[in-house]
Amino acid sequence: MQKGVVLAVVFFGSLMTAWASGKDPVTVESLQREMARLESELQKMKEQLAQILKEQKSSQKVIQRLEPITIRGYIQMRYEKNTALPTDASNVTTDRAKETFRLRRSRLDVRVTPVKGVLYRIHVDGSGRHIALMDSYLQMQVGDGTVTFGHFKVPLLEEVIESSADRWTPERALVSDRLFFGLRDRGIAYSSVLDGGKEVTVGLFSGTLSRDTQDSLTTRKSWMLRLAVPIGRNGRWGKAWIGMMDGIGRRNFGTDAAPNILNFQRERQVIGLNLRSREGLVFRSEWVRGRDFGTAARPTARVHGWYALVGYQVPDQPVILYAKRDLFDPDRATPRNTFSRWALGVQYDVNRMSRMNLTWENQKNPSATVWTFQTQLRY
Repeated sequence: MQKGVVLAVVFFGSLMTAWASGKDPVTVESLQREMARLESELQKMKEQLAQILKEQKSSQKVIQRLEPITIRGYIQMRYEKNTALPTDASNVTTDRAKETFRLRRSRLDVRVTPVKGVLYRIHVDGSGRHIALMDSYLQMQVGDGTVTFGHFKVPLLEEVIESSADRWTPERALVSDRLFFGLRDRGIAYSSVLDGGKEVTVGLFSGTLSRDTQDSLTTRKSWMLRLAVPIGRNGRWGKAWIGMMDGIGRRNFGTDAAPNILNFQRERQVIGLNLRSREGLVFRSEWVRGRDFGTAARPTARVHGWYALVGYQVPDQPVILYAKRDLFDPDRATPRNTFSRWALGVQYDVNRMSRMNLTWENQKNPSATVWTFQTQLRY
């Protein structure tokens, strides 16, 4: 049918052209030749269209395979001046000088959702000499909650859970870094939201890990429980939380040549509060006490620490002002050994992907003044 229409149009067009030009009408033979040429071109166009459709279908299959995969990350560059450090470093492998340009973090975060309700994440850092594993876990939707299994952040302190890409101050409070070394552990956790917005999380973790393989150093695992409740309707004013973690750790209190491997108690009790107002004010504080490693003569030491953070979003400006105070006592039986720090800073959001921070810190035990200028790019 379509072929007949094409021939009729060509025939009619040829007659009209000949009549308009005053020439003799075309012959049947010439018209047949023209129709044969047009049929050949039409066949070529069909073949090209079929090839385009084939390539499009192939591209759609690739896109469908990539749709469950997201790639993100961020890079943090710093200039840092720390008066506690020497002008020239003594150890050329690990030490830093008083004034340093640093690539603090260079993260690549890959998340795969092969089916609905299932997430696999692998997260690495390339800012050091070697690629470091940050996260590697499987997360599944189970009922009204999620089960996380693998290597991930211990979900007890809010500051531990918070990404370094979102945190205002250059580093976490010492109580977070010391009692949750590396921030992560290997284990399994279940988290669920209850009626009224309450969130409960339970977990079982390896506890202390080996230096190289990060496998468990003891069969006695660490258990964890955390309960968070919203403040105000739908958490309008923030939230509060309490939590506890307990278990056994294992540590070498000697040297590699003369090891002295002993067990110690790993206990953390946490109370936290996060408040926010319509005026752009934010307040967050966490208080921790418990037990951690001490010395070879006294493997378990009682520890205590806290921090308080205040921030203010300047109205109609991409500027945040912040102040932070944190303390950590690594052994409450030893006097005058508490680390303390004041921090003041300002953040400027260049756009939704990049920002700049300038932070001043004053530290005690050891005493130091630290200036940090940091830029960050997220992708």
